[in-house]
Amino acid sequence: MKKLLSVGIFFLISFYSFGQLTINQSIVSKPSYKVGDTIQVKYTVAKGTTTPRYFWLRYQYNNKALAYLSTTWSQGSSVQTFYTNWSNYSFTPNSTKPTTSLYEQYLMTPWSYTANPNWSVGQLTVQRTDASIDGDIATQKYVIKDLDSYANMHKLDLSYSIDAAGANITPVSTSTGMVSLTNVIGNTSQFKVRVLFPSGYDISAHSVSLLPLTTAGEVNWTAQAIATKTLDATGEALFTTEVKVGDSFAVFVNASLQKPFMNNIVTVSDAYKAFLGVSQTDIGGNGNYFTYPVLEKNIGLITKNKTTFSESDSYNLFAHVMGIDVSSSALIPSSAAPVNGVVNFKWINGLLNQSWLDGVPKYKTTVTTPIQAVDMVYSWGGDLDFSHSSSPSEIASRISTGNYSNSVNPGTVGSLNRTMSTMSYNAPKLENATLSVTSTLETGKVILRATLTKSDLAGLQVIMNYDQSKLTLDNVIFDAGSTITNFSTHENGRLTFGSIDQQKTARIKVGTPYTLVFTPKTTLTNTAGLFYFVLSDAIDGGGKKINLLIE
Repeated sequence: MKKLLSVGIFFLISFYSFGQLTINQSIVSKPSYKVGDTIQVKYTVAKGTTTPRYFWLRYQYNNKALAYLSTTWSQGSSVQTFYTNWSNYSFTPNSTKPTTSLYEQYLMTPWSYTANPNWSVGQLTVQRTDASIDGDIATQKYVIKDLDSYANMHKLDLSYSIDAAGANITPVSTSTGMVSLTNVIGNTSQFKVRVLFPSGYDISAHSVSLLPLTTAGEVNWTAQAIATKTLDATGEALFTTEVKVGDSFAVFVNASLQKPFMNNIVTVSDAYKAFLGVSQTDIGGNGNYFTYPVLEKNIGLITKNKTTFSESDSYNLFAHVMGIDVSSSALIPSSAAPVNGVVNFKWINGLLNQSWLDGVPKYKTTVTTPIQAVDMVYSWGGDLDFSHSSSPSEIASRISTGNYSNSVNPGTVGSLNRTMSTMSYNAPKLENATLSVTSTLETGKVILRATLTKSDLAGLQVIMNYDQSKLTLDNVIFDAGSTITNFSTHENGRLTFGSIDQQKTARIKVGTPYTLVFTPKTTLTNTAGLFYFVLSDAIDGGGKKINLLIE
């Protein structure tokens, strides 16, 4: 009898072990590890007696420990795969369910994701038609970054799977759900560059170069870079073998090229700020609008072959917003390709320090410790509202905290010990204004009306796309006020319209300042999905940027 019982228990355990789906991750690369190494993390499904045809997984990793590089899939050719990620978020598991029960955690909606600059979230999806999903599904590459501890740096959080019959598989679990690294060593020097950028900006569109100095100790702008690395999504680039303690060099943040967002950098807010910058003065005729006049005038100086910010810069920014091509006379950011290797925009960057706010960028630094970092800031020429640039108010706030050893007066050479605060920041909360947009079918036309309720707006701009296969633009009708200047441009389905004050006293009239008229190319029964809004921007009469909401 005892023997039969033992056999029964054996079969019960076997049925339980192989009647579930298990997912685990492991580090393929073997130790030893050092900062700057590329490691591989492999994800493996053990299907047991299940027949998964669709598999979905969410995980998180410490982005201070790892920088994501790539994903390689492993389930053959009869598959569909999808990878995506969200930077600067972390997941908190539901405490009523085991953290290793990934399907139970998946069911506990809403999921608890919160903003966290130290973590990023990834998602893997596999769908297979020729066989069940089993074994290795994907391998990812990561670069090891410098961090004090690499414990529990990669965690599996949520998962579900559907079998060949279309039913959910349960349970879906993991053995531990997390992996760690031990005994990570650094090189002679670990030099990190970190760039201050507004939340939502794609800082990974930029790279960082270390430039040599001349024998006289000046930046050698014409020499080949010592090294160049792309910034990751947290605004960091780590150099581990390129420099050592005692080296002096320059650090330069490279501008991006031919990125779509570059078309949206200079807007009505920037043009109006430039207008106030040249027209608002004290009784003695001295400009008093800019908070950091040397820096802001340098950023606003976009007219070619000029050395001083003036009315021509205000005019060129105004003309650009009005839809006039000023590329021959001004440096305006755009996604256009360089002409004969020359870009048509202005790019300014330097070390995060008081000299930047004073309008004198500095680039040189010296490595004084084995683990060291420098913090950088940047601005696009013409971006006077700093929508796509490092904000002077954020820079001033960080300098005032005293966290930066080069923040007061670094001279020509500055150094900075490692700090851990994030370089992504949220812009100050702005006052909201709402532009209510409605679209209707009226007597064979599609009419789009934009209604404004907020007064005292000196500038407003909307950039939108519309479905050119279904619509032809007939007209933009303005009713923004008799003293306001209106503008609209239209190119390849991208439509820009708005208004701006050019008298320092005109304001956009509340009501329905904009009505757009379209002719349908095909028979329409409704207007759903015809319009997509790319950008909305506004500024009040005092030069304060307004958060314009489209609804």
